[in-house]
Amino acid sequence: MTSREAALDIDLVERIAAQVDVPLVLHGSSGVPAEVLGAAIRAGIRKVNVGTALNVAYTGVIRQHLADDARVTDPRKFLVGARVGIADEVASICSVLAH
Repeated sequence: MTSREAALDIDLVERIAAQVDVPLVLHGSSGVPAEVLGAAIRAGIRKVNVGTALNVAYTGVIRQHLADDARVTDPRKFLVGARVGIADEVASICSVLAH
């Protein structure tokens, strides 16, 4: 999921977390808005999968760099920016998870 529009039933997550003795995992959390993701964590989600969000951040920088300069052929020119883009996304996700 590449847009952050998914809705979660936070009350259901909370009820499930109260009934089970295993960590709850949220697959597809890249599609969940930050405020809803934070609420899900507070309700009992203990693992979130954010691979798509990281892929979007990484490839987005590469796409933009290549669109800005179609002549570039050296990946070192755009991979530095892509790593910064993914690091920024990780920091953003960590700030949501910490609250």
